[in-house]
Amino acid sequence: MRFLSKRDKHVPDDSSPADTIDVANPEPATEQSASALPSRLSSAPIVVGAPTPAFEPKAVGDEYGRTPYRADTMIDGWSRGPFTIRAASVRGYLHRYNGAPRQDDFAVTAAPDRERLIVAVADGVSAARHSHIGSTTAVRYATQWLEEQPAQELGDIGWHSLFQSTAWMLTERAAAVLSLPQADAEQAEQALATTLTCVVCEQHADGGLSATLAGVGDSGVWLLSGASFIPVLGGKPASGSGLTSSAVSGLPRVPNEVEPISVIVEPGQVLLVGTDGFGDPLGSGDGEVGALFASVLAGRVPSQLEFAHALDFSRETFDDDRTLVAIWPREN
Repeated sequence: MRFLSKRDKHVPDDSSPADTIDVANPEPATEQSASALPSRLSSAPIVVGAPTPAFEPKAVGDEYGRTPYRADTMIDGWSRGPFTIRAASVRGYLHRYNGAPRQDDFAVTAAPDRERLIVAVADGVSAARHSHIGSTTAVRYATQWLEEQPAQELGDIGWHSLFQSTAWMLTERAAAVLSLPQADAEQAEQALATTLTCVVCEQHADGGLSATLAGVGDSGVWLLSGASFIPVLGGKPASGSGLTSSAVSGLPRVPNEVEPISVIVEPGQVLLVGTDGFGDPLGSGDGEVGALFASVLAGRVPSQLEFAHALDFSRETFDDDRTLVAIWPREN
């Protein structure tokens, strides 16, 4: 079995049939008896277009280390104060096939004293062997750093200091992972490089949410309004030929300037923070992947499992890890 991958460009030599869902006309939720549930809780992925070949995922290979433990999929979701969130990170089909670990990660926390939501999403750079450790280190450190900052306006957050501090934490973590005698930024980049995008939200005075966000690397942020996906931050830069570039610059390399962006999330809208495993197949949001996520997220809050199931969709050539955090203004 081979993959037609955006990275290796192999042509598949076989494929297995899988259940398909009409993403433009999803089945409405209805009350069902327990005996009818298996038809809704399918073990098959949602297929968008041509599917990825079906196979049994491999365990993470020993060359990546047995510790820390790395789950194939991580799911979260809850409501607190003015926020409702759903979050998932799934190992891509290529990594499931070749035994590599999930290199994406996320962390979400709420600062109860300030009614503030903090989200961090990271995508380990593929060329870095231990980037799965880098992404986890980055999101956990960044959310803790943001939560521990003194009370201040969203616009006054020291974003550049955040990314510098996270870069240093990655450098120290690399020294431990690689058993180096001292921290070395160059070796940290080779081993643990990762993107990082952070969002801080609080309730807006006129309803909805105020959000300020910043990032290093190509993970993205979108505002889902109706069925439209409005890009807010990130995404891959275009090359001179008009094609999307696959080059990624991540931590511990920190740009000279980090420009935060502020956005208002109106009631009925959804703020999305995701890695390129979600952003690349989404594109402009006008295709089948956009239709799928508009049907799942717009005007409703899915269950945690429904959210993760949608994110784990099968589409040929799009086999990267996927991480997505969705934030809704909560109606009181």
